[in-house]
Amino acid sequence: MASPKPPPGGGRSGRFEPADLSSLPPELALARLPAGRHGLPRAFVAHNQRLRIVAGMLRVLPRHGYPETTIGDITREAGVSRAAFYQQFADKQECFLATYDLASAWFCERVEAAVAEREDWADRLRAGVAEALRLLADNPAVAHLFAIEGLQAGPAARRRQRVALGRFASILQAGPAGRVDVPPDLEELLLGGAVLLIASYVDSGRAERLPDATEALVERLLIPYLLGDEEGGSARSDAAGEADAV
Repeated sequence: MASPKPPPGGGRSGRFEPADLSSLPPELALARLPAGRHGLPRAFVAHNQRLRIVAGMLRVLPRHGYPETTIGDITREAGVSRAAFYQQFADKQECFLATYDLASAWFCERVEAAVAEREDWADRLRAGVAEALRLLADNPAVAHLFAIEGLQAGPAARRRQRVALGRFASILQAGPAGRVDVPPDLEELLLGGAVLLIASYVDSGRAERLPDATEALVERLLIPYLLGDEEGGSARSDAAGEADAV
């Protein structure tokens, strides 16, 4: 089955651009503000700087990893002063969590849009997974944030990851009554395996090939729901073959 089309809005809908999450004029959204007396409102300047810091955090994480990333790395990338950073965030972790929250909200909203018109549950799952992997392939820094750094940035970050996975699961779960249910801990285990699969692509520099894993990942996620189905055995066999090929 073909992957779902991107949500309306043009090619940029497939890119995570912090500036798109605000009402800032595009010509100033993530640009360096004019030096000296520019007459721009203080609230505008602060919001512009916050978005640039978030974008800076997102860009430096793949280069250094969360443990080794410093506030200096972030401010240099963002083109803001250390004082400006501390006006926005108490520390590096608060900045990381804000970045994670923005990126995960953007990600889930686009997956929700991709599955909104799907009534068949299996079709909904396939469409959601296809859109998720497409978005991560188009945004390797976001894929790195979710699959790698979400596990390295401490307990608060791991809690954020569980919340994001729960929202993603709820997007895919909605469907007709009568669908087989699985225990929540098994569902969490399945999604954790999906994160590990994504991490393997990111770690090996193959994030752009994530869409190639769509069918294998869909089959893995479907296996528990097919256990009681009369065709479950053949479905599991096919899924295992595809998973081994990834």
